[in-house]
Amino acid sequence: MIDYRFLEIAELGDYDRLGQALAQRFPEAEHGLLIGELKERLGLTCRAVLLESPYRDFDHSSVFALFYAKKHRPPARDCIRLHLFAGTDLTDEQYIGSYVVRDSRIDSCGRALLDPAYLIDRERAYLLGVEMTAHLAGTPLPKRVFPWMAQDTDIAVCAHVAVWTIVNYYGFKYPEYCRRSIGSIAEQTPPGLGRRVPSEGLDLSQVSDLLAANGFFPLVLSKDTLGELEFFRALFSYIESGIPMVAAMTGRQHAVTIIGHGPVDEAALSAATDWSFHSDFIDDLIVVDDNRLPYSRLSRGGGTSDMAGFADLDHVIVPLSEKMYLNASIVHERVLGLLKAGALAIDEPAVLRIYLTSNRSLKRELQTHQHMNAVLKDVLTRLELPRFVWCAEIATPPQYARQLTGARILIDATAGTYERDPWLFWHDVLGLRYRSGSIMEALDVPIAPYDLYRNNLTEVKRR
Repeated sequence: MIDYRFLEIAELGDYDRLGQALAQRFPEAEHGLLIGELKERLGLTCRAVLLESPYRDFDHSSVFALFYAKKHRPPARDCIRLHLFAGTDLTDEQYIGSYVVRDSRIDSCGRALLDPAYLIDRERAYLLGVEMTAHLAGTPLPKRVFPWMAQDTDIAVCAHVAVWTIVNYYGFKYPEYCRRSIGSIAEQTPPGLGRRVPSEGLDLSQVSDLLAANGFFPLVLSKDTLGELEFFRALFSYIESGIPMVAAMTGRQHAVTIIGHGPVDEAALSAATDWSFHSDFIDDLIVVDDNRLPYSRLSRGGGTSDMAGFADLDHVIVPLSEKMYLNASIVHERVLGLLKAGALAIDEPAVLRIYLTSNRSLKRELQTHQHMNAVLKDVLTRLELPRFVWCAEIATPPQYARQLTGARILIDATAGTYERDPWLFWHDVLGLRYRSGSIMEALDVPIAPYDLYRNNLTEVKRR
C-alpha cells in the first residue's frame, strides 16, 4: 500500500525532521545535500511536505535496470516522492511541486518538477517552461516548469542531465520530439575512448551527437572564436528565441542548461549612447544545474570559487531545428550593416533585440496586438514566410523601457551565410517594405510603436 505522511515546516529545523523520515526508509542514502538545498532555496516558503512512499520513478527505474541491478549491493528500486506546499491546507494553489528522493549513497536528490516562482531570487525572470503534471492520489497537479534532476554520478553526469532536460522539455512541448529516460540518454551516448557505463563524462562532440540523435541540428558557439561580446549577444539571441542550450564551463568541468534570463538593468539602459543589444543590459542568465535546485543564476559579475558566472562559460551547444540555417552572428552583422547604412529611419541611440520565431507563432501573436497599425498587421498576416524567421526589433531606450518597439526587420532563417539579400520585411516610423517575389514592395504609412514580441519566454514573478 502507498503511504502518505504529512510533515509541517514551521521552522528550518523541521527540514532535519524530514531528513530523519527519509533515513528511516533509506538508511544508507546521503540526504544532506537534499536537505541543505531545501533549506537554502525554499526555506520557510515551503510550509508542508507530503511524503509518498513507495514511488516508482521512470528515470530511476531506467538506470536501475541499466546498471544498479547488477551491483553487489544494489540500492532500492523504489523511491520516495515529496510533494511540497506553500501552506498547510494542501490546496492546488499552494502546490510548489514534486521532488523524487532515491536510495543513493552519494546524493539522494532525484528528479523534480518545481514552480520557478518559488525558486528565483530576483523579483522577476524570463523563462522557458512547459506544463507537466504530478498526480497526487489520483489528483492531477499541473505546473509550468522546466525538467530537472540531479546527476547520479554513475550513469549520468552533468552533460547527460543537461541533454535530458532539453530532450524532455521538447518532448513535452512538441509532438515531433520524443521523451526519454536518463537511462535511454546514457545508452545513446556515442562511444568515445572508453565505456559508456559507468560514465567518465562527455566532451562537446558527444553532447552534440547526443542532441543530433534526438532530432536536433546542434550548433556549437565558442567564446574564443566569436569574442566575448558577440558570444554573449548570440547566446542571448538564442535564449530569446525560446531555445534552451547546453553551456559548458571547461574550467569547472561542468555543464548546465540555460533556460532564461533576468530583467534588464533599466539604469544602464537609460544611459545607452550607441547601437546596443538588449543583452548588453541583462546581468543574469537562469540555468538548471544538476548540482543545485533549478532556476539558479549565472551572473555577469559572478565567477567566484563558490559561484559560477558569465566568465566561466566557454561554449554553448544550441539544439536548432532543421530549417534554422542562418546563425545569430551573421544576422547581427547583417542587421547592424543595414541600420548603419541608413536604410531605416531610426533615432539613435537604439536597442536591438534579435531572436528566432516560427511563422505560425509570429502571426498568432499579431492577433493579440491592440495598438499595432492596421496596415502593418495586415501585411504581416498575409506575408509569405518560411517556417522560421529571424526577427530584429529596434527601439529607443525609453521605448524599450516601456516594452515597445519602433521598428522591426524579418530575415529568412533558411538564407545562406553569404546570401546578400535575406530580407523579407522591414518597417520604421515612416513606412514598410516587404518581399513580393523577387522585389521589395514599399508602402508609406506612419507606424507608431507597439508591444514587443513576448511569445518565446514567459515572465515569472517571485512569490
